[in-house]
This record gives sequence, C-alpha cells and structure tokens, in this order.
Amino acid sequence: MARILVVDDDSDILETLRFAFEQQGHAVTVEADGRSALVRAQQDPPDLAVLDVMLPGLNGYEVSRRLKDDMRAGALPAFPILMLTARRVPSGARQEFLSSWSHADVTVWKPYDLGFLLFQVRETLEAGDHAACLEQP
Repeated sequence: MARILVVDDDSDILETLRFAFEQQGHAVTVEADGRSALVRAQQDPPDLAVLDVMLPGLNGYEVSRRLKDDMRAGALPAFPILMLTARRVPSGARQEFLSSWSHADVTVWKPYDLGFLLFQVRETLEAGDHAACLEQP
C-alpha cells in the first residue's frame, strides 16, 4: 500500500492515525514538528503527507508550501498533501486563500470522523495522477 507521513504535535493523534493507517495496510512514519516533517519528506518522499496546521517550528501551511515548491522544481516526486486543521475560517474567501496559499490538495477539519478521514486518504491516493497535485490552485 502507500507510504504516509503523518505530522502532528499531539502524540495521541499521531498514534491514533498511525494505528488506523497501518490497519489499512499503509506504511506510516510520524513527525511532531514542521521542520522535522520537511526534512523527512525531502529525504524520503511519501506517497501522501497528512499535516496538522498548528505545528511547532514551521506551521503546516508553510511545510506544505515548501514541499509543493520543491515538487514543482523537480527536487521531489509529486505527492498529495492533506491538511488537518481545527482553525475554522468564517468565509469561503478566507478558506480559499488559506488553501491556495498552502497548495494543499485536501483539507479536513478537526474534530473529524476517523472514517471520513480514512475515506479522504483512500480517495486522494486512488486519484493516482499526482502530477495534478502540482497545479497552482
């Protein structure tokens, strides 16, 4: 199955997602801060990255943006990025700005239903054409 990088500063969330993704047959690596996540993804690119927004070091938006820039420059193979965030935004315009700024492919809002998150991961991975992940929103 897929190699998934999960990044969250909450150890309970990391372990829950690691267990859930491994139960689906995926190989999972975890990181607890933005800088470590960026280094890990650059050294060993995953098939999918799941990033929390509020991270120490670099926030998830910045990690996503840097990874997408590296992908567009050909320094990394293309892979999708799913953002997890508890930061609700009051308008569609603000949500669109945050999504386009980070270049994330999918956003899931906390608190999330684990079944829904697993569905989003499966759909994102099955989309297959990860070159589309490099298109500017």
